Amino acid sequence: MLKVISSIIFTLFNLGSLHSQESFSYAFITNQESNKVDVIDLIQKKKIKEINVGSKPAGIAIDSINRQVYISNPESGNVTQINVKNFKTQNFKSGSSPLGIFYSENKNTVVVSNWYDNQISLIKIVDQKSTDQKIIRVGTSPSGIYISEKNKEIYVANREDNNIYVIDSDKLLLKKKINVGNAPFGVYSEEEIDFLIVTNVQSNSISVINKNTHDLIKTIKVEDWPYQAVYDFTKNHLYVTNQRSNSISIIDMQDYKIIKTIDEICEYPEGIDISYKHKLIVVACWFEDNITLLDLGSLNVLKKIQTSGGPRAFGKFILEN
Repeated sequence: MLKVISSIIFTLFNLGSLHSQESFSYAFITNQESNKVDVIDLIQKKKIKEINVGSKPAGIAIDSINRQVYISNPESGNVTQINVKNFKTQNFKSGSSPLGIFYSENKNTVVVSNWYDNQISLIKIVDQKSTDQKIIRVGTSPSGIYISEKNKEIYVANREDNNIYVIDSDKLLLKKKINVGNAPFGVYSEEEIDFLIVTNVQSNSISVINKNTHDLIKTIKVEDWPYQAVYDFTKNHLYVTNQRSNSISIIDMQDYKIIKTIDEICEYPEGIDISYKHKLIVVACWFEDNITLLDLGSLNVLKKIQTSGGPRAFGKFILEN
């Protein structure tokens, strides 16, 4: 009898372990009209969950180590944390109209740009709870944020000042201001690449900045109202969503030239991210209330998935194991 019970316990334990190690691939999509985050299963290519968050959610940050997702809610002035293991949520206070958001793994800190306060909040997370918050003054109408763990720097786009602040993430002091195009909004990079991309909404361009020297390498004209960018490591290409042109500009980062434009991808494309695991480009289409899935190789549209209303997905939004 004891052997049977032991065998059952052993089997259940292993089933639980297998379940916890199951492969997953999720896209977390903020929806400003419905005040929800949609969870899109990229394996099944369908929406599996709607999560209530704060008011007018926009930005997304991923903590891949602890499997947490952080959402900025501009109208309710807070940040929602989503536990990916059970999709439970809790809220942290922020400044006025939090927008851009990024998670630092080294410091276990969520950094949020507060649009109306002209400041960023650094929210320390311990045991998945907010324990401390620091405030840094930045430029006017801060939006996109990126943190380089290697360079120990925070990069903030100040939309009304037409510049980027480079902040020492240890000393929390301003190191440099970099002038870019008109109305910089999105800020994008990866640890493995040396350049930073800034989308300049009103000058219809992107700025390419060397993260090590802080030099402006190149300004590239794209189409109307560029919003967000993502880099394709497999092709050395950059994809930029253009809101008003309903298009995606594809740039060869070897010579910084546009090699293709995908026209009429959807109405008002905004957030964009890549799943290398499933060879997908995922685009949030605000005015169509859907996300569009493209094949990473052919760039053909594979499927459109309805969202709960007003998808923005400002930031990297895919989490997979």
